[in-house]
Amino acid sequence: MSDRLPHPPHHPYAPIIASAMRRPELWRAGVAILCGLLAGVILMPLVFALIGVLAPNLAPFQFGDRGLAVGATPGGMFTVFTGFLPLAFGTILIAKWLHARSLRDLTGPGALMRAQFFTTLKWITGFTVLIFFLPWDGDTEVVANLEPRIWLFWLPFALLGLMVQVTAEELLFRGYLQSQIAGATGSYPLGLAASAVLFGLLHLNGQAEGVAALFPVIWAMAFGLSAGDLTMRSGTIGPAVALHLVNNVGPILLSAQQDMMSGFALFVQTENPSVLLADPKVMVFQALLLFTSWLIARLAIRR
Repeated sequence: MSDRLPHPPHHPYAPIIASAMRRPELWRAGVAILCGLLAGVILMPLVFALIGVLAPNLAPFQFGDRGLAVGATPGGMFTVFTGFLPLAFGTILIAKWLHARSLRDLTGPGALMRAQFFTTLKWITGFTVLIFFLPWDGDTEVVANLEPRIWLFWLPFALLGLMVQVTAEELLFRGYLQSQIAGATGSYPLGLAASAVLFGLLHLNGQAEGVAALFPVIWAMAFGLSAGDLTMRSGTIGPAVALHLVNNVGPILLSAQQDMMSGFALFVQTENPSVLLADPKVMVFQALLLFTSWLIARLAIRR
């Protein structure tokens, strides 16, 4: 894909870029990023703390013998997922206010987005299910977290919350930031890279050290590049949302890290993050899984 703007009008990504260039000034995107930082660093923690006081069962943060736990109960995870709704609505309002962009200017055509989402979801889900049958000699220990009947009860709420989370993040990073930075700078690669870097920085792991703290950031940047590439090729955020959804099902609903967004998980991993995330086998497996999922998504949308 050429890095020069504007793109040929027949290209699927052209309408999104055209909407970003209505008010392309870079300071506008800077204001949006600043608003997001203020909301994420100051406003949301205060809201979560207030919820913890008024409704302890919904408290997203808990302190125990192992230190700080985030979303370690179903109620806590429900609150964490609910916190992504303001992110989605805030992105829509900021795009409208600062750039005169509508929701469809960020997501692409609704019917096409939904069709691409379900097609990509079907392909990547099939591939991910096959992965479970492959032999794995890892030493990661998992223990039961929720009883199966309780897990099944919460599963619909968890899937709904997970859909809210991934849609909000894709709306912000791929729908808004990527296209807006590309429109402001006149460079597709810069828009793709900048949004991926910002996405990666949000995945800093405070419980890990050294390589284990760096790997999630690098992996998230690679994911941002993959999701951004799919968005550019398809002209909607549908494939990126599907990729994001399938990617998050395993570590959130099936086998989560203990005390870290594990409230809806059937099992939890008890290994210290500093050990687990520094395991070369884990890093290689995760990298190959992401790369292969991206290729399969490309096949699904035929681009």
